[in-house]
Amino acid sequence: MSVTDLEVFMLRAHIAGEGEEAQRAFSRQAATSDDMSGLAWLVHAAFVIAARRQFAPTWNKGQVIRYVGQVRALLSERPGLLDPRVAEDELASALGGQAPASHEIGAVATARLFLLDTLIASLDLDDDGINALLSEARKAADQMLAR
Repeated sequence: MSVTDLEVFMLRAHIAGEGEEAQRAFSRQAATSDDMSGLAWLVHAAFVIAARRQFAPTWNKGQVIRYVGQVRALLSERPGLLDPRVAEDELASALGGQAPASHEIGAVATARLFLLDTLIASLDLDDDGINALLSEARKAADQMLAR
């Protein structure tokens, strides 16, 4: 199994702020397959790569907490949308920290997507940069799926 072109398209559309287009693609994928593991691994890989680009080679828990606080401030009109503990745990884990406590999968997915969006903005990635990130993430996700 590997990441499909449609799954890459869905994530690219999400990143570009084209929510309706991403939702239509998601509906097409769901209609043809009940397996969305390629998309989940693609999001995870892109999130880890972006986090490491932003914070590597060194990072500390304080930076993670401040960053998540900044992201939550952007969502101040909907404060319950991003669970700070989940976001901090996921970001620390992506950076090589201790594996996070077990969290509800929906909260994890939401945290990864919001953090990925803000990391891409923080890294000031243009279309070519986003394409390169997604290409690298697709290769990493394919390797994880092949295991």
